[in-house]
Amino acid sequence: MGKNNNYYEPEMPESLKEFLGIEDDKKLKGTSNKNLNSKKIQKKRPSNATKSQDSNSKKSVSSKRNKVSKDKLKSGGKTNSGVKKKSGSRTPKNIEISSPSSTRKTKSSSSKINDSKKRMTANSSTVRMNKNSKNVEVKGKTKSNVKKNRKDINRKVNSNKRGSVRKKVSRDKNKKKPNILQLILYGIFVFFGFLITGGDKTKYISKEKKSEFDYRFHRNFSLVFIAFVIFVMVLNIIKPNAQTSVAENRDLQQRPKISTSKISDGKFASDYSKYMSDQFIGRSKFIKLKSKFDLLLGKKEINGVYIAKNDYLMEGFKKADDNVTNMKIDSINIFARSNPKLKVSVMVAPNKVEIYKHLLPKNIPVDSQVDYLNSIREKLDPKIKFIDLVDTFERNKNSDELYFKTDHHWTTDGAYLAYVEFCKKQNLEPVNIKSFDKSLASDSFRGSLYYKNGAQIGKPDSLHLYLTQANKPVIVKYYDTKLKVPSLYDVDKLDGRDPYEVFTGGNHTQIKIRTNIDTDRRLLLVKDSYANAMLPFLVDNFSEINIVDLRYFTGSMKDIIHNNDVTDVLLMYNVNTFNLDSSILSLNE
Repeated sequence: MGKNNNYYEPEMPESLKEFLGIEDDKKLKGTSNKNLNSKKIQKKRPSNATKSQDSNSKKSVSSKRNKVSKDKLKSGGKTNSGVKKKSGSRTPKNIEISSPSSTRKTKSSSSKINDSKKRMTANSSTVRMNKNSKNVEVKGKTKSNVKKNRKDINRKVNSNKRGSVRKKVSRDKNKKKPNILQLILYGIFVFFGFLITGGDKTKYISKEKKSEFDYRFHRNFSLVFIAFVIFVMVLNIIKPNAQTSVAENRDLQQRPKISTSKISDGKFASDYSKYMSDQFIGRSKFIKLKSKFDLLLGKKEINGVYIAKNDYLMEGFKKADDNVTNMKIDSINIFARSNPKLKVSVMVAPNKVEIYKHLLPKNIPVDSQVDYLNSIREKLDPKIKFIDLVDTFERNKNSDELYFKTDHHWTTDGAYLAYVEFCKKQNLEPVNIKSFDKSLASDSFRGSLYYKNGAQIGKPDSLHLYLTQANKPVIVKYYDTKLKVPSLYDVDKLDGRDPYEVFTGGNHTQIKIRTNIDTDRRLLLVKDSYANAMLPFLVDNFSEINIVDLRYFTGSMKDIIHNNDVTDVLLMYNVNTFNLDSSILSLNE
């Protein structure tokens, strides 16, 4: 068959030549479609002789590529060369070739090239893909290798995704969840913020309405607040004043009297401020509310009361200044030297914070009462007998309940041990504990520490009385109430708020007790409330006991000594009272 001279072969564009690796389109002349499909088309490197000639063409081709990638970004994936890769396909299926000067003849040639390109994909040596303006080249690899590489890439991507998810989950786990208290506080903050500001009103009302609403709100809020303050002040004026505070174990400030001198020197304003603080309506309820809030915060100390193990409530101990303690000891030494005929002894009882210190919460800053007691003993006059109770209480703390759990006082068991130690120092015969009947006076005793902590924490104690079996009458005279009774107990106090007052009815300025004991020894007892529980035992060793509480006494100690023929003197305090109270300084007045 002869050569067809009318056969037209279009000129191949430069971009396609570069893509197929053909240097000259003449090489395609005289080549049949079969030969074109069977041949492997490889990209040939230019020889050294033609490098200089092809440098210009390469620059033009590279510039065209850059232009193609930019155009692709703008047109959403289509380029001027018409090459587009479908998502999810392994190799480009359709290759469209277009040039600014394309004609019908170029279309027919482009279709032929498309057919050849489809056949080339099976055995291609170089595949170039353009995706999102990023070139990925896979050279000299078959389809299976490409699949493996893609699988590896997918695994890496999935592993990275899993790692990021794990990191997020771990971060979420590490985040601390807010506790209930924080949520409550946040809710209170938001509520009061809305109450005061009215919230973000710009979201649902106009500016004019907002300003009008703010004006009305603040005006009404101020009027309500002023009315509330006036109402509280009126209630404070008309309500009856409380005399004492059992929780704080002190007298409350009463309404001061107005006088010109008090107003001029500012004392009236100071006293009235204390009066308003002590007599404020609902004061005890506010203290209780604050104490419970402190417990929610995890505090172990509330109003000076430690929440210890085994349901014990304890007061701490902080040693006073040495100069103050030395002044008290000097006052005792002067008293002993001024009365050389008297047998003077000093008993400073330890508190349960020392005996049961192992029950305290950890890291509590409490000073050692043993060191404090030793310093007192060393500074006392050698003539004075110091009665140390620490060793005795340490030996018996597990067998007997020496202190009330909810009160700062010792029990009758603790008082009896102290009584025995006193008798040993003064050459007296202590009465046998078996000669008494131990009677349960109350099983619902809640002491001073129960009320002092404010939150009313603590289980009730049992209060026992030691009643004598023998008929030993006594006469008890109270100087402040002018009352004479034949008993050391006031049973009516068991139904009161402080059942410990069952002993002698509580603290009094001066008491005189007469017994039928045949002895010439008469005791002067200078004391605090710890001594009240020991009196039922002391009446078996003295014919007369004069009791003075220097915290309330305003008379003369010399008159009591001379008028009552005193032979023995016992100065008896617990460590906390001796450390904090300064009434002992009036011993020589």
